[in-house]
Amino acid sequence: MIKFFRHIRKSLIEQNQMGKYLKYAIGEILLVVVGILIALQINNWNERSKLEAKTQEYYVQLLEDLNKDVIFADQTINKFENYLKDLEGYENSYYSEETLTPLDVYEKIAKLPVLSTSFTFNSSTIESLQNSGDISLIPSEIRNRLIDLKRQQELTIKKANYTDEGKNGIIQRLNPLLGSTTLPKRLAHQPEMKEFFNIDRNLKELILVYEGVHRWKSISEETSMVSFREMKKEIDTIKTLINMELKND
Repeated sequence: MIKFFRHIRKSLIEQNQMGKYLKYAIGEILLVVVGILIALQINNWNERSKLEAKTQEYYVQLLEDLNKDVIFADQTINKFENYLKDLEGYENSYYSEETLTPLDVYEKIAKLPVLSTSFTFNSSTIESLQNSGDISLIPSEIRNRLIDLKRQQELTIKKANYTDEGKNGIIQRLNPLLGSTTLPKRLAHQPEMKEFFNIDRNLKELILVYEGVHRWKSISEETSMVSFREMKKEIDTIKTLINMELKND
């Protein structure tokens, strides 16, 4: 191709056709410029395609994270609702049963779980977007909602940890009063040891400590359920926005 253009230029010069030569030269320059512009356009299109493919991949990953958070929220809410229902059953026993002995009350409240649920949210994709700077690829409305959701999740964990500290402080009082939580069951098979430890004398304090523990735990879990339900609503909105941007092949 280059030899062909050289041949044309040489022929025009040899024929002393300078007017045609100048026109040809300008045409050749324009052709080169157009070629460069086309190449740049193709390169820009390729770059945009790569960024778009990358963004679409992020959308898929974000939806996976959000769906996992919804499942975790549903499971946690269900767990908390069951606990609060059992706690309510224990409290109602004071009204529904005519005679309750200290041992009856202790056995009922000791069956309620005292351990807290650890909150772990799936924020790896949003963190990756923030750390890499690719967060700018996400439309502002989705981006801002994702960042706000992450803050809400972190605040929920912080609040839960705070109430757990109060609850755990009370639980520490159980150790000198009860020892291991499995000790009463073991002592049922050892009358002499049961009489020696005489845990029954601590029933008053044990019940009061358990009452305090479940007061903290119930407040924490009721507050967390409110946060989880708000999160689910926000997640549904974010998922809708992402699905509108997601291109299905």
